[in-house]
Amino acid sequence: MTISETKMRIMISVDIEGVAGVNETIQGRRGNPEYEVARRLMTQEANAAIAGAFEGGATDVIVADSHGPMRNIIAEDLDERARLVSGKPRPLSMIQGIDENHDGVVLIGYHAAASNSGVLAHTVSGLAFDSININGVRAGEPTLFGGYAAEIGVPLLAVSGDDCLAREISEQFPSAHRIVVKEALGAHAANSMSPAKSRELIRVEVAKAVKNAKSAKVEAPCTGPLDIAVRFHKSLYADAAALLPMMKRPDAHTVSFHVDGHADAISTISALSLMIAGMQ
Repeated sequence: MTISETKMRIMISVDIEGVAGVNETIQGRRGNPEYEVARRLMTQEANAAIAGAFEGGATDVIVADSHGPMRNIIAEDLDERARLVSGKPRPLSMIQGIDENHDGVVLIGYHAAASNSGVLAHTVSGLAFDSININGVRAGEPTLFGGYAAEIGVPLLAVSGDDCLAREISEQFPSAHRIVVKEALGAHAANSMSPAKSRELIRVEVAKAVKNAKSAKVEAPCTGPLDIAVRFHKSLYADAAALLPMMKRPDAHTVSFHVDGHADAISTISALSLMIAGMQ
């Protein structure tokens, strides 16, 4: 057996809305005490996933800080065995750091898609997008980023968040482990496990998933080429997006475009999000 054959490389992308104990917008916004608590909980769930990955046989783990400004994880508190990708903008956004040499990807603290039920449900930008559809599929962040991983041959191993997210994952990535740390009672309300219990569940389930990574199925709800429809909250945002030459304008709130694969979809949607943020 060669050295390369003994390697087990795992990518962990970490968001905040699906973390146990997080259920209100203020918890994801900088500049208040609630955010400081939430980012600590986010860091701790990241550490639980890292621990599980190494227990499952990982030899290399990279963590992508993937919420908002993408600089939330408390670096000095992160498990020293992992590398950290942080800051934005970056070409692959929430999945930056992955490549075809990885054996699996894990999504921690994720949430349901825009226009679906779930705690703090949105896709990429709750400020900008009412919904995103890809090849007719209602797209959440796992649709985009798990889809990119699949495109380069890397399976989605496990996802943590609320029960609404778990239902989406069961439809789009049926072989992935679904780690439910809270039940949605509404957009800003949840019946949540304690943070300590959620971290233990994440550690155990990620370890199981990583242990079987070499035989995991590579699944994706959409394959290229991709036809994408982005519906904005305001027609003004669609006015701006429609200035781009690749965009079509099927109605007042919507633009549509065509790309070959998930990388171009991610970069275009990320650019639209940044553009709308600049209009505030």
